[in-house]
Amino acid sequence: MSNYSEDDVRSAAEIREWLIRQISDKQDEVERLRIILSLIDSLLKQGSFKAASSLGSSSTLLPRVKTSNNTSTKISTPLRQESATADASNDNTEGFAIDGQQTDAIKSRETKPLKRLKDNMLLANAEISPRSVEISPAEGIDLNINTPPFKSFFLNRILEGMKTKDTEKVSNSQIEESESFNYQIEEDSSGLIKRIVINNYRENERLTEIFNTSTWVFTRMMEKIGR
Repeated sequence: MSNYSEDDVRSAAEIREWLIRQISDKQDEVERLRIILSLIDSLLKQGSFKAASSLGSSSTLLPRVKTSNNTSTKISTPLRQESATADASNDNTEGFAIDGQQTDAIKSRETKPLKRLKDNMLLANAEISPRSVEISPAEGIDLNINTPPFKSFFLNRILEGMKTKDTEKVSNSQIEESESFNYQIEEDSSGLIKRIVINNYRENERLTEIFNTSTWVFTRMMEKIGR
């Protein structure tokens, strides 16, 4: 006979469930740390750093805000996105929405290429407007929604995380439901991604994270299929 009581077995089962949750949380944290490390490595591989005085002339995802004397000033972000590092000259996102506000600088859609760092391969093109972004795989890039880590990380962690935060803000009357983050994944009959439509990203920080993670995830998906 077993020397363990029913209470012991029940406690062990509860501890096991707790351990599983802890492992899942730690895996998520490690994945995010790997992304940050990858971005830092990407920056270092460029071989040079721009002086702070020269950053104003580079095209980055830095919104402009109005100051009291009607001049424009840039808000800096601590980490530039991987795709922007690979092709910063193509960035032109001045005037995008931040914290629910939109400047008048951009009225039309802008296109941004998302490229793999190691060989500058074009993975996807992003069409950006003040309220939405559409990401479409480049010609010849076949990405299946079931290829990791698309669902497990990009959808379930990144996009769903942003959606959940906005749902909470709607519940707390901080934003209107019409302003809430949402997205759609368009795929063909075989599960290949045709287009990712993201609405109401609202904040420049979110746009940066979307570009960072989508480029990283697409790169990993390509590795999974041997490309």
